[in-house]
Amino acid sequence: MFVVRRMQRNVVTISPSNSLYEGRERMRGHNVHQLPVTGENGKLVGILSKHDIREATLPVALLHGPTVKEAEDLLRETPVEKVMTRKVVTSTLMDTLEDAIILMHDFRVNALPVLDEQGKVAGIISRSDILQAFVEALGVGEISSRLEVVVPDRPGGLATIVSIIKGFNVNITSVLTTGHAEEGKRAIFFRINTLNVVPIKMAIQEAGFEILDPSNFHL
Repeated sequence: MFVVRRMQRNVVTISPSNSLYEGRERMRGHNVHQLPVTGENGKLVGILSKHDIREATLPVALLHGPTVKEAEDLLRETPVEKVMTRKVVTSTLMDTLEDAIILMHDFRVNALPVLDEQGKVAGIISRSDILQAFVEALGVGEISSRLEVVVPDRPGGLATIVSIIKGFNVNITSVLTTGHAEEGKRAIFFRINTLNVVPIKMAIQEAGFEILDPSNFHL
């Protein structure tokens, strides 16, 4: 899955010369938590978040507790470029969702501006966008059942399980593999398009594979 397919294209941006007050109002009006900051050429020069705005007013609040008017005046008088984050973690149109997840995790950010070849903002992708994409890819919410099978970590295990499921004329809606606690094995997670999963489990077990079940795990 690629970022370009899941990103939000109608991006709300702001200019470096705009005030923090205008930034705050745009965030409120569009229900977003950050705004890409773009220059006259449309290229990204920074990003403004709700956290940045709070940090800008914090020193005044700690000194004497400003009135509402004083806080509003401060926001109106302070340009975005004075408090925006200049070193922005970004994604590109060629990145995958996996790439975006790693960037968000490693840099602890909640959204990534997506840039085109000219460095202009083409979109923005958030954690919630990625989560929704994986929910859809995994088939969660559809009428289906989940199978978790342990196989030897060598070629052929996945193909064997798929063949068994195919024998029941059941569609596989998603497949995910991951490492297993036991060395030399992998766990494969299937979501299959049936609720009558017991016969399939029995066939897989008769073929010599282990079916994982929540009751197998104890604290």
